[in-house]
Amino acid sequence: MKMKRQGHPVKGRPVYWVIACLLTALLPQLAAMPAHLALLTLAPLAWRLLAEMRGWKPMYPLLRLAVTVAAMVVLFSTYGNPFGRRTAVSLLALMLSLKLLEMFKIRDARLVASLALFLAATQFLFAQGLGMLAYGVAVMATALVSLTLLARAQAFGAAQSPAPIGAGARRELGYSLRLVAIALPAALALFMFFPRWSSPMWGVPEESLDARSGLSGEMTPGSIQSLFMDDTPAFRVEFSSPVPSQQDLYWRGPVFWNFDGRSWEGSYYGRNIAARARPRPDDASLYYTVLMEPTEQHWMFALDYPAVTPPDSRLTLDYQLMSRKPVTRLRQYEMMSDPDFTDSPTLSATLRDQALRLPDGFNPRTRELMAEWRASAATDAELVRRALAHFNTEPFRYTLNPALLTRHSVDEFLFDTREGFCEHYASAFTVMMRMLDIPARVVTGYQGGWYNEFGDYLLVRQSDAHAWSEVWLPGAGWTRVDPTAAVAPSRIERNAMDALDGRRHAFDFAWVRQVRNGVDWLGRSWNDWVIAFDAARQSRLLSAFGIDNLDARALVVLLALGLSVAAAFIVPVLLRRAPGRRGDPLARSWRRFRRRLTGAGVNLQPSMGPMEVAAAAAGVLPAQANEVHDIAAHYRRLRYAENGGRLDAFTRAVRGFRVNRPKGEHQ
Repeated sequence: MKMKRQGHPVKGRPVYWVIACLLTALLPQLAAMPAHLALLTLAPLAWRLLAEMRGWKPMYPLLRLAVTVAAMVVLFSTYGNPFGRRTAVSLLALMLSLKLLEMFKIRDARLVASLALFLAATQFLFAQGLGMLAYGVAVMATALVSLTLLARAQAFGAAQSPAPIGAGARRELGYSLRLVAIALPAALALFMFFPRWSSPMWGVPEESLDARSGLSGEMTPGSIQSLFMDDTPAFRVEFSSPVPSQQDLYWRGPVFWNFDGRSWEGSYYGRNIAARARPRPDDASLYYTVLMEPTEQHWMFALDYPAVTPPDSRLTLDYQLMSRKPVTRLRQYEMMSDPDFTDSPTLSATLRDQALRLPDGFNPRTRELMAEWRASAATDAELVRRALAHFNTEPFRYTLNPALLTRHSVDEFLFDTREGFCEHYASAFTVMMRMLDIPARVVTGYQGGWYNEFGDYLLVRQSDAHAWSEVWLPGAGWTRVDPTAAVAPSRIERNAMDALDGRRHAFDFAWVRQVRNGVDWLGRSWNDWVIAFDAARQSRLLSAFGIDNLDARALVVLLALGLSVAAAFIVPVLLRRAPGRRGDPLARSWRRFRRRLTGAGVNLQPSMGPMEVAAAAAGVLPAQANEVHDIAAHYRRLRYAENGGRLDAFTRAVRGFRVNRPKGEHQ
């Protein structure tokens, strides 16, 4: 009768390391998951940990199937879109976690540890910052420890003998990190010289991209306010012309024309019609380079008004700079801007109608007040000044936690709550202008930035997101008006944090923000030298030596040379670490202990066993007979017993052993 092949069971330390490896790989994904889904993903890890500690048997197959089906229902009902990138990675994370319910064999544990590396690789689809380097190293180190322990357990299991306890956690991790370090020269050669394509061989369909934190295609009171809690970089700017003052740094993004009584959205004309005129490059006074973080949106950011259009982008009728494809990776582009350019000296009837349109039946109190203002004012510019004076003199307050608004949001804001964030003021001001028969629209983007003197660049974070208004005035065209500046001038003159009372959260200290901004140059250097290292930069790798363009053949030759140089470092290291050269760590520690005893005058023979060594040492070192006996007994247990203890404890005992010579004896 043919026996069914059974895998070797896994228990003890390998199980704990595999769980630790998977948990490390899950950390970024858990942070991005909804709370209930994160708890569902962690539950199998907790169950398997308890099963190992308490000796539970594997879960019944039908119960495992029921748990898996229920988990899938929760996952897809949470995300809705079954083709989303975040859905796919969450599915992988959840399935790997559920695999622990049946991880009682070495082959299953090896599969989990291996796929944890793949799960870690998927996280680079969402972020490629400097912190991901530490994350990747941590996952690789724990996976290597797990796979080493599993291989050791399988080898001794095949020999039907217990696996040795091995070194402690610190030494196991140290060994894995040394393996990673050994591979670094070859990895560096592959990174620099492996031929790159000018565009990826594959891409994620736009419909499966997931919204990132950042500006969106609509604005509702509270949408930009939520970005104020996000301190991740939006983009960095390096100026080759003088840096404008803080109050002039308005980074233009989405422009909104349509208002439904609650939310603002863009218009067909603003998104699809190209700019009819643009500044001449010779008239531009601002020259700068933008290094933009991925947003998975089409918007790019520039100061008013762009005089050039970067490759693969376009400039719309309302001067939105738009990428033709979603920005899914770090993007760098050169820009020139002319802040004195006149936007639309004349306004067509179609655009005027769109810039005055308001839904019926909303905000009657505001409409009544604007009718009074209109009757007593001579010019549109005078009405704009009156509205700003109203915000400045009345008890309006700039706050991160305003009261909730209902149907007549502008009425409630202007007459009742009188508190809000930048989008509240921009929305209310734009509605007021339209009620005054003045064409107006809402513009969102970023305002200000933090100048890093060490790196000589401007850092703009998501927390710098801002909203303002533009009104069309005869003779001046579209003119920027920021009602927030009338309420909280410090928001524009310095930054958003200085305009608020108190901190955003428990760790929001000014000195913490300064330190974080100051060390951002590390992230910028990582972006410049690693993330932005594309095919164009690779082809110019040897430009300093007069070689301006490296073709694929030259790169292959350089790759071969680089790998040869890497091998010159790696091979000697591997030879030094070969088993014949190093021996096993337990034997090395025992030989060290014997040398110390021999140096103290103990006559030892190569044929002596551990307890014979202890007996010989007792006659020469009677005061340390017990200590020597304990070390010898510990060695005997580690070498011959099934569960002899911990190697690291024995190593520490040997290192701590010192011969106590009698007083007066010459040393």
